Amino acid sequence: MNGSSNPARESFLTRSLLRAKGVESLQKRRTAEFFERLSVRFVLAVGLLSSGVIAPLATAARPSQVDPREEHDPARRSEKFLETAEAAFDGARSAYAKDDVHTGDAQLDEMITALQNCVSTLQPVHKSRLYKRAEMRVASLQRRLQSLLDEISLTQRGWAEQTGRKLEEIHDKLLEGAMKK
Repeated sequence: MNGSSNPARESFLTRSLLRAKGVESLQKRRTAEFFERLSVRFVLAVGLLSSGVIAPLATAARPSQVDPREEHDPARRSEKFLETAEAAFDGARSAYAKDDVHTGDAQLDEMITALQNCVSTLQPVHKSRLYKRAEMRVASLQRRLQSLLDEISLTQRGWAEQTGRKLEEIHDKLLEGAMKK
């Protein structure tokens, strides 16, 4: 229906409208064509969704993580920084498993940066329960890092051991914050 008025190709909606001459008829035909295109797109979209073609594309279009600095609530922001740190550690573990030391080191550095941002987010809040939550998750990261150190070879441990020391410092800051009132 690209502007041609072929009577054999006209849809049911267009044929059912009164064929009066003038502006009103043109508006009716345009409305009918619009709804026909809309219904075709809808049927096509439902078909693609049911076949599973659009679902992977829709998840790829969305960013995997939102920037935690955009969150205004300090409690949620610290949670997002902790989630980012845990995701970075998972990435580092998988990189070390593939013998990609440089990527693993970069992921561990990203983890430390996220944890330092978490601590700086919690400092002005002064709520011990938030510090305690963060401290427990960092303690979990410490245990996981220790198991990672046990798994990787001695030549690959340099940055990971240094990260372990930085992780201890962050854990100590969080413990101090949890003990304050």
